[in-house]
Amino acid sequence: MTTHRFFIPPADLAAAEASAEPRLAALRGPEHHHLHRVLRLAAGEAVALFDGAGRGHFGVVASIDRDSAMVRLTVPDTRDVEPRFRLTLAQGIPQHDRMDLIVQKTTELGVFGIVPIAGARTGVKTAAPGEWKRLDRWRRIARDAARQSGRLRVPLVAEPLVPPVWPPDGELPPSWRGAGLFVLCPDAGGAPLEPADLAAGGGAAVVAVGPEGGWTAEEVDRATAAGFRRVSLGPRVLRTETAGIVAVALLMYLAGEMRGTTG
Repeated sequence: MTTHRFFIPPADLAAAEASAEPRLAALRGPEHHHLHRVLRLAAGEAVALFDGAGRGHFGVVASIDRDSAMVRLTVPDTRDVEPRFRLTLAQGIPQHDRMDLIVQKTTELGVFGIVPIAGARTGVKTAAPGEWKRLDRWRRIARDAARQSGRLRVPLVAEPLVPPVWPPDGELPPSWRGAGLFVLCPDAGGAPLEPADLAAGGGAAVVAVGPEGGWTAEEVDRATAAGFRRVSLGPRVLRTETAGIVAVALLMYLAGEMRGTTG
């Protein structure tokens, strides 16, 4: 039987865990609506909570009113579901709503973070930090995908990077330094990905996937100058949303994160 899962802010879950018995956590807003109006759960039903930062707790619905649902915490969620391999997808922003699919599916696959990139061929207008209208939507999709896939952590969908991203005119984000760096280049003689490629990344990697039309030659040159290795997913040309999902799945598999089962 499926246990329905609900997101709760980390501070709220921590406060409930630290409170005296009965330890009660409140679900409000969209989570309350989903529990009460969509799923129509009742008091006494088992649920699970997760805070998106790596912690979770099982519980039982204690009460439901118009504005909130109270969940009595029972035991911590100690499932080993979060990847040890920290993979960041640097995705050239595709047109229309294709980024929605990329965020959803790579979250399910276990990606650590997603960095949208407004490259030369993205077909979207650049904006100042905080002005990306689609960013909140992508973050909601990541949270919902984490809920559906049983994850305890929601990958961060970062503010989009605007070129030049890579040196000499740009600077790599601090979290990318020391990681294995790969840029997909289907038309530039990229080598196939191999398990040995991950050995030098210290358990972390970044894979950069171009938008429709791919990266420009200048963008690839900047990436390789910054330490990215040109790689390929084979002789066929994949759509950008296919390439991003396949690249993440392949790297997670090579890192050993898609084998066995979790409790």
